[in-house]
Amino acid sequence: MTARRLPTLTLLPAACIVALLVLSLVTGHGLVRQAAATTVDVTGSVDDEIFIDAAGCSAASVNIGDLVPGTDGWKTAQDQSSQTCSIDFGTTNHLSGTTLTMLEDPAVAPGSALKCVAGGCPTGSSIADFEDASSEPPAGTAAFGTQLLSSAGAASPVWSLAPGVHDLQDAGDAACTTPGIGTGTCAFTWGAIAAATTPPGAYQAQANLVVLAN
Repeated sequence: MTARRLPTLTLLPAACIVALLVLSLVTGHGLVRQAAATTVDVTGSVDDEIFIDAAGCSAASVNIGDLVPGTDGWKTAQDQSSQTCSIDFGTTNHLSGTTLTMLEDPAVAPGSALKCVAGGCPTGSSIADFEDASSEPPAGTAAFGTQLLSSAGAASPVWSLAPGVHDLQDAGDAACTTPGIGTGTCAFTWGAIAAATTPPGAYQAQANLVVLAN
């Protein structure tokens, strides 16, 4: 009987499979490529948009004018010019609304807000801050303060309205608020009264109005 030799070609596929199996065992990688995934967090933020507009607060609306010591009663800038200082404020996207606060400019020295700036009054002289939620200071005293005259639009008052008087504090004092998105308007005037002993001269107070998100 004559032996037949198998063609070499039929042995090649089996040889290749063996070789691949050996490669897999050596490298630790499977023969089938598997998919992989990862998660990348992409972040962003949207700022609160709050605003304040003092276009309705003219120079005349903050000028109290001349005071006669010991004679004039409480006098306001509205009495002097018939104008009020109207401040628009609010937010376009902050759902909790905003608060309008007032304080004396931190850049000036602390103490009473209406300070001597020129004239015969000695350096450091001032007219005392005054606060009474329901009434103006009596005649014969020396006093200075702010009155909230009205609120409109989305604004609600935090301060009591005139004739109540509020002092200009060294730290922020909430005067008006808005409960949500929208524009509110609050109108103010400033007033003073001089005692007979108040030194004559020019006096000035520097008020900051700041809007904060609630």
